[in-house]
Amino acid sequence: MDTNGWQSGHRAAYGCEAWERARHQARLLVAWYDERDHGLGTPQPRRFSADPGPRVKWPWGSARHDTLGLLLWRTAYDPGILVDQVLLADALRHCAQGAEPLDTGPVPEAARTAGIGVGSAASVAGIRHVLQAHVDADLPRPRPAGVRLTLGYRVRESRATPDWDLGDWPTALARARQAMGRADDLRERGTWKPTDHERSTGARIGHGLEQPARSPAASGHPAPSWLERASRLTATADTLTTAADTLLGTGRDDASPLATVLGTTADACARLKADTEEIGRLWAAEAPREPSDRAAWEAAWELSHVPGALLEQTEETEHLVRALAVFLWVLAVR
Repeated sequence: MDTNGWQSGHRAAYGCEAWERARHQARLLVAWYDERDHGLGTPQPRRFSADPGPRVKWPWGSARHDTLGLLLWRTAYDPGILVDQVLLADALRHCAQGAEPLDTGPVPEAARTAGIGVGSAASVAGIRHVLQAHVDADLPRPRPAGVRLTLGYRVRESRATPDWDLGDWPTALARARQAMGRADDLRERGTWKPTDHERSTGARIGHGLEQPARSPAASGHPAPSWLERASRLTATADTLTTAADTLLGTGRDDASPLATVLGTTADACARLKADTEEIGRLWAAEAPREPSDRAAWEAAWELSHVPGALLEQTEETEHLVRALAVFLWVLAVR
């Protein structure tokens, strides 16, 4: 295999080499599993960061994400594919009883120094349940028939799954709607009297939200529908953040209710940024110049890259932005 070309492909797609990407994705898989495992049966699941900080020692001397990262790296290395293209079912085969230990084959140097026991048969067997939990995940929206469960697809699906630390987007949306309700209440009671600057800012932003979306292009081709929608939402996040910062800098002793509304809505929209950038890079790398049936190809491509949970997050965020547009219209005319 052309190892240099393989690593170059990772740098082009993810901005890092294969081991770093595998370890990053492994951290996310372990974090999702840990939160679900520790939170089982409790009112509020224990929150875990994707980065556990100092290495957590376990029976074989290394954090689980090191061994899981090596397993993902090796499953990509053998056929020479990108780490995110690894099928989780293929990765599970390395955990089967009697499988050749990973440490007897190719291992990146960084993995050799990660900790004692990384890649041993015992360490690999110890993370099988983490992978299996992702394969068997109970989803609010079932995966479409025919979708292949790749590592990249599952990570995006996990990030958009509600009720865990990195997928807690419903809380962000609720916070923004609560801010709108509070601002309406304060205005109606006369506690908040919007200034001319606030009204004009709201009118300008509201007008921008009503403009039709322009299709971003990648490699000279129009983007598929989800990428177009998500790109607009992430651009909206930047616009709202700038406007909120401007209002916060007007010398008020306390935050303007409008600034709070804009800031919380921006936060909800910005939660799509990582997936939008990642899928945008994949689209730029994978889109053919002239597919025989562009519409069918784009639909199939989107189906295999955009999980149902991410579609739901996008739809709910769009509803929030429409609610913001109504809020700003009322602010401008009253």
